[in-house]
Amino acid sequence: MIRLKKYKWALLVLVLHLAAVLWFATQLPADVQVPIHWNYQNQIDGWTGRTTGLVWGIGFNVLLFLLLYMFHWYSPWYEKNAERFEKILPPLTTTLLVCFAAISLYSLYVAKWGEVPGVNLILVLIGLVLMFLGNLLPKVPKNTLVGIRTPWTIANELIWEKTHRLGGWLFVLSGIVLIIKGLILPKSAWFQNVTTVLVFGCLLYPALHSFILFKKLGK
Repeated sequence: MIRLKKYKWALLVLVLHLAAVLWFATQLPADVQVPIHWNYQNQIDGWTGRTTGLVWGIGFNVLLFLLLYMFHWYSPWYEKNAERFEKILPPLTTTLLVCFAAISLYSLYVAKWGEVPGVNLILVLIGLVLMFLGNLLPKVPKNTLVGIRTPWTIANELIWEKTHRLGGWLFVLSGIVLIIKGLILPKSAWFQNVTTVLVFGCLLYPALHSFILFKKLGK
């Protein structure tokens, strides 16, 4: 029970998320289509029915909460950095639950009222997720569940630390780019392509960077 108190804000997010889903359940008609996927051009290209649309978001968040809350029970990495994990897991859990709750509720919002004109909120929400994760990544101890998990970061503590410090900055940068892109919605195909490449580059480079560090240490 004492340990559960550390996750009180995460539990509050789950309760509020469930309450919002139940409210949408009273508002959405039986034949409604709920968006569940946006393509790289920020267009909805995946839909699901009412029941799945209502359940998937809260279901995912409950599973995510259990996965992170029970980390100490199933992870062989926990005992090596128990104090650090106990500091980072509660805020990380709350942050992830807030982000995924916002995305799932936005899907339900779009199903009922349509997309917000003049702004792409899904890009803004994903950008915020990346910014929050970027701030937390450097604080995550080495493990096989959360973080930039490559064979080279797992193999070496120094590579893990350096990769996550760089990854934190790049995640924040990619989040800022997505937020700006979602707010101003430029029509230029050039800008769309450049920002897409920039974001994917920022997200993928840390994995390559871990390999480069590995080769340098090998020499």
